[in-house]
Amino acid sequence: MIARALAFFIAIASSSFIFPQAMGNLMYEASSRMWLQQAEQPVKATIQGNMLVLEVNAMMNATADSYLAIFHITQLGQSAQEADSLINARIAAFTARVKKHGVKESEVFMDMLSFVPVYEIETTRKLFSKSYQEVPAGFEIQKNIHVRFTDARMLDKFVSAAAIEEIYDLVKVDFFVAAQSACYDTLRLFATRLLQQKLDNFGKLGLKVSEGHRLAAEQNGAYFPLDRYAAYKSRVQTSLNSRRKGQLVNDVRQPSSFFYNKVPYGKFDIVLHAEITEPPVQYTYNLTMQVQLPEGFPKKEAKDIVKYVWITDTGDMKELKL
Repeated sequence: MIARALAFFIAIASSSFIFPQAMGNLMYEASSRMWLQQAEQPVKATIQGNMLVLEVNAMMNATADSYLAIFHITQLGQSAQEADSLINARIAAFTARVKKHGVKESEVFMDMLSFVPVYEIETTRKLFSKSYQEVPAGFEIQKNIHVRFTDARMLDKFVSAAAIEEIYDLVKVDFFVAAQSACYDTLRLFATRLLQQKLDNFGKLGLKVSEGHRLAAEQNGAYFPLDRYAAYKSRVQTSLNSRRKGQLVNDVRQPSSFFYNKVPYGKFDIVLHAEITEPPVQYTYNLTMQVQLPEGFPKKEAKDIVKYVWITDTGDMKELKL
């Protein structure tokens, strides 16, 4: 008996340590717990007086058809010609590398940002004083490189190619869905079908929905991955150099990171393509209907009722029918 109790205690203790791994380290962040909460359930069917309000929320996860990665590059030079030639050489080398991964020349675009002189402070000594003045020191040129591609897995290779050319700034990645209108049409079809089922169910409950006056409204929206990344502080501690010249250096830090946080499914009646691996574009559709129900009890017109009564000598009352 003692052995069973001990085994049961060990099992419970073990499960308490294993369970947080299933939740993920995000649960340790108090400020980030709101990202795990399901969205508040909306009111989807209400009766206000003789008004029936029905609502259907639908969502579709759509994989992007193409992507646009934007890299930022900065180059300094002692002269304008030197800065321009150096940056063009780095861009040409990067373009040649991404072409090896199937990117066409027409899918790479250079976005010119700035080309300005750079100044430094020079000290001028005089007999009793010294002054500081700006003097030209060189030139700085900045550009963005736009790369269009269709396979999301190629982005890692583009980043590696950029790092070889000392391009370390990936600004953002845009997602494009070609048949956006088709996504809304599909959501509208499924939402209309479900709303009709709800109307039929309320009709079976005795509500005269078929005799009511109806008003409907729709609303759609889209959530792109760039808008759905949330900040997250890692539980792992890192250190670049914990020992220097035999001395212990306290440079341990907790790196901050990001994670993709999809729109929660809790507030939707319909979710198409719910299982995802790659961050999708999430299209939403809302359909609302108001049904003015007829009055439950029909009103009858009031009529005047007149009766004539004859009272006899003995006090009896008799109705006279005229």
